[in-house]
Amino acid sequence: MDTRRLDQLTGLLDRAVAQFDGPEIAALLRHGSGAGAGTNWVSDLSGESAAVLARAFSCRALLANIAQDAPGRSEDADAPSLTAVLEDPAARSALEGLAVVPVLTAHPTEVRRRCVVDRELEIGRLLAAGEDAGLAREVALLWRTRLHRPERITVRDEIRNALSTVRQSMLPALVDLYSNWSTLGEAGRFPPVLKLGSWLGGDRDGHPGVDGDSLRLALRSQSRVILDFYAGELRALWSDLALSTAYLKVGEAVRALAAADPNPSPHRADEPYRLALEHIFNRLSASAQRLAGGPVAFALGPSTAEPYAGPEAFAADLQVIADSLAAWGGEALVGARLETLLEVIRACGFHLLAVDLRQNADVHEVVVAELLARAGVEPDYLALDEPARVRVLLGEFAHDRPLRSPFITYSAVATRELAILDAAAEAVRAYGSAAIGAYVVSKSATVSDLLEPLALLAQVGLARGGPTPTAEIRVTPLFETIADLENGPGVIAAWLELPLAESLLGAAPRQEVMLGYSDSNKDGGFLASRRGAAVAASRLAQVCAAAGVRLQLFHGRGGSVGRGGGPAAEAVLAQPAGTVQGGHRITEQGEMIARRYGDRSTARRNLDGLAAATLLATLKTENDPAALEHAAAADRLAAAAFRAFRALAYDDPGFEDFFWAATPVAEIAELNVGSRPASRTQSRRIEDLRAIPWVFAWSQARFMLPAWYGIATGTREGGVELDCLRDMHRRWDWFGSVTASMELALAQSDMGLAERYAALSPDRSAAERIFERIRAEHADAVALALAVRDGERLLDDRPDLQASVELGRRFAEPLNDLQLELLARRRGGDQAEAVRLGVQLTIGGVAASLRNTG
Repeated sequence: MDTRRLDQLTGLLDRAVAQFDGPEIAALLRHGSGAGAGTNWVSDLSGESAAVLARAFSCRALLANIAQDAPGRSEDADAPSLTAVLEDPAARSALEGLAVVPVLTAHPTEVRRRCVVDRELEIGRLLAAGEDAGLAREVALLWRTRLHRPERITVRDEIRNALSTVRQSMLPALVDLYSNWSTLGEAGRFPPVLKLGSWLGGDRDGHPGVDGDSLRLALRSQSRVILDFYAGELRALWSDLALSTAYLKVGEAVRALAAADPNPSPHRADEPYRLALEHIFNRLSASAQRLAGGPVAFALGPSTAEPYAGPEAFAADLQVIADSLAAWGGEALVGARLETLLEVIRACGFHLLAVDLRQNADVHEVVVAELLARAGVEPDYLALDEPARVRVLLGEFAHDRPLRSPFITYSAVATRELAILDAAAEAVRAYGSAAIGAYVVSKSATVSDLLEPLALLAQVGLARGGPTPTAEIRVTPLFETIADLENGPGVIAAWLELPLAESLLGAAPRQEVMLGYSDSNKDGGFLASRRGAAVAASRLAQVCAAAGVRLQLFHGRGGSVGRGGGPAAEAVLAQPAGTVQGGHRITEQGEMIARRYGDRSTARRNLDGLAAATLLATLKTENDPAALEHAAAADRLAAAAFRAFRALAYDDPGFEDFFWAATPVAEIAELNVGSRPASRTQSRRIEDLRAIPWVFAWSQARFMLPAWYGIATGTREGGVELDCLRDMHRRWDWFGSVTASMELALAQSDMGLAERYAALSPDRSAAERIFERIRAEHADAVALALAVRDGERLLDDRPDLQASVELGRRFAEPLNDLQLELLARRRGGDQAEAVRLGVQLTIGGVAASLRNTG
C-alpha cells in the first residue's frame, strides 16, 4: 500500500490529539505506536489516560483501514463480473434460473457506531478523490466522536442502521448493475437475478425484542426507502418525457393512462407521457400512504388516486410507456432508465428486502403442543415419538380447520409467536408474498420440525390444508451442529417423500436448506464444520435430484474465518459441483455489511461478483479423477480434527474456566453492539454460548483458535500424507479455500500475546497445561500450512494480504497491551468506570486492526 496515505492520516490524528487532549497524551500515543515500545509503558497509566489512549489507538486502526481501502474498496476485488461470464453461451442458458440474495442480519459483530462508519466513508471518499483540504476537519471530527455505545442498541436501531447502508450504497449499486445488465437479457428484458433479503425485524430466535411490531416496523421502513426511490425515478422520467404529440406518435394505452388523471394540466395537453406519469405518480403516492398509514414525504399532499394493488400493477403501467416508446421510435430518448426501473421493481417490489422469519424448533413444538391440547386434538404432543408427531401434524393438513380459537387465552409464548405470524400475514396482504423471504427453522433435526411451523402458518392463513395443501411462505430448515449436518440429508429425503411436500413445493419445486457454519464450528472445530457443510450440500443435492426437486442452499456465514467467513465470491466458487443450482442465498452480518457494501462502488463490485460466482458455480462439473480419493482423505482428516477439537474444548475439565479467564468474553457481552443476548441461557457452558462471542473472544486474545485448531492433529491421526495434502491443495478449490482461510487466521494470531492472556487465568497450572497444548498445535498448524503449498512465510503467496495483516498486527499490538493491563485490573477488583470503558474501547480497536470480530 501507499504509506503516504497512512502517514498523512495518522499525522492528522496526532495533531488532533495534541490539540484537544494535550501534548502528554500525544507523546504517549507516539511512544505506544513505536516499534519495541515494550509492555511497561501501560502499567503506570491512570484508568482515564488508558481510556483516552485506547480511543486514540482505535482511531489509528480505523484510519489505517481507510488508507488501505481508499484506492479501491473491495473485499472481492478479483471477483468475476456477470457481464463477462455471460459471454459464455452456456452461462446465458442458465441465466433464467439465477436467484442470488445476500441477506442482511443483525448479528452483533459490528462494533462501530453508524456515525463512525459514516465518518470513515467520508474520509475515504476525500482521500480517494485527492481532496486533502477537508481531511483535517474529518479526522478531527472522528477524534471527537464517541466510539462506544453506552446503551444496548435496540431492534429499531439495527433496522435504521442497516437501511442506512441499503439507501446510501446497496440500492444505488443494485440500480447500477441492472442498468449495466439491461441490454443483456432476451427480448430486451433481464431477469431479476439479484435481490436483497433481511433478518432484521423477523429473527426472533433467542431474541425477546423481536415481535410483530418489529416486523411491521422493518417492512414499513424498507417500503419507505424503495417507494421514495421510485418517486424520484418517476420525476426524472417526467422531466425527460416532455414529448409532444406533434413530434412523436403515442400508443393508445398511453393516451388512456394520460386520460385517467382527473386533474390534467392544460399546459401539457400535447404531452401524454407526462400526463401518464403524473397519474402513475399519484397512484404510487396513494400506495405509499396506504402502506405508511399516513402522509409520505415525497408526495405534494394526500393522494385521492386508487392505490396500486401491488408492484406488478405499478410495473404494468410503466411497461405501457416503455412499449409505446419502443413502438414509435422513442426508446432511445430515455436511455436505460425506464427499463432499469422496471427491473428494480421486479427485484424489490414495494418491500425492498424480503424479510425472513426465524425461530428455534424447540419453541415451535411447545406452541404447537399447546394449540393441539387446547383444541382437543392431542393432549400431550410433546410426549409423542417422531412418527406419531408426524401423523398428528399431517392429519391437521388433511383439512383446513384452524386449531386457534379467538375465544381462548393462550400462554405468553404462544401469544407472542402467533402475534408475529399475524404480522407476517398482514405483510403478505399489504406488500405481496415476496415480502417474506422464508421461515427459517433453527435447530432443525426432524421432519416434524418442518411441519410444526407450517401448522402455525395455517393459523394465520399463510398455509392451507385440504386435498391440495398450499403455503405462501416456504419453510427452510437450518442444520447447524455437526450431527445436524450429518443427519440433514436424511431429514430432507423423508420430507420430500411426503405427498404434502410435493403439494407445497408446487409445479416448479425448489427446496431451500440453510447450512450453519457458526454453531457447527463451536461444536466440532473449523475443519469438521467446513467439511460437514460441504458433504451435507453434496448429499442434499443428490437427495433433491432423486426426488425431482431443485435444491437452493442458504449459507449462514459470518464475517470471521471461524464462522465461515472469507471472500464471498471465492466461497461460492469453492462449493461442491452440483450443489449451486442457480438459487443461492448467503447471510451478510455485522461489520461485513459496511465492509462489503459500505460505499456504492464496493457494493457494486461485491454484488456483481456474487451473482457472477453463483452462475459460474451453477455450471461447475466434477471431472477430477482424484476427486474420490481426495474426498476420502478430507473425511478422515475432518473426523480426526473433530476428535482433537472436542478433546480440548469439551473434554478437558479446565478448559471452560480457562476460556472465561484468558479472553475478554465477559466484557464482550457488555459491548452493547447488538440487541440479542450473548448467551442462550445464564450458564457459562460453551454449549450455551452463542458462536459470535466464542469466536470474538478468541480473536481478541489473538489465539484465533476456532479457525485452525485440530487440523494439524487431524492430519497426523487421520493418516493423510503431505503429498496427498499438496495434491488436494493444488487441484481441489474447496480444500484450497479451507487452507487459505486457515493460513489467514494463523497469520493474524500471536502466540506471544496469547500467552499473556493465558496468564490472566487464576489457575496457573491448568492454564499452562492448556496453553502449551494450544501452542504446540499452533506451531504444527503453521508448519502444515506452509508445507502444503511450499511456502516460507505465512501469506507470502498473497503479498498484498500479507502486508495488510502485518499492518493490522502492528496497530493491534498497543491495543492488546492496554487491554491486557486493564483486564488484569478488572480481574483484580478494579471496577472503575474508566477501566471498564477502556476495555470496551480496546475491544473495538483490536477488532478494527484485525478486521475480525465474531
